[in-house]
Amino acid sequence: MLGLLASHTSWAGQAAHCTPDSPLPACQYQQAGLASCQDQTAANLPACLQQFTPPALCRRERDRAGCEQLAAAQQACRDMAGAARRQCVARQLTPPACPASQANSHCQARQAALQQCGALFGSQRRQCLHLEMRKRQDDGSALR
Repeated sequence: MLGLLASHTSWAGQAAHCTPDSPLPACQYQQAGLASCQDQTAANLPACLQQFTPPALCRRERDRAGCEQLAAAQQACRDMAGAARRQCVARQLTPPACPASQANSHCQARQAALQQCGALFGSQRRQCLHLEMRKRQDDGSALR
């Protein structure tokens, strides 16, 4: 985890080596992540970059489809920056499908929560997901 955080932090420090016209996907993805997070403080920047910077090679990712979807979303939102871009990217992303073998209300609640909290990152995202899941799974028994 620290290595991933360090790579994003060092990546942000290398922004001067990439230009918006750089042909390398890594540079383009780096620029996309930075454009999404340009309004964040130094403390929030690593978590934002982790959430909104597509990996350089999606074929190496566990969630290859999600990686490709993030890259496409960043491309679709290229004319925006900051919070507007994060919201645009979040609207483009679809949550992972629930397994067909299970009609799982937990999975469906998680999909809805991911849609609701998509533009958030870091601890704000975790808190939002937690609260949304509680709302969606609360059957009212706690009030009885």
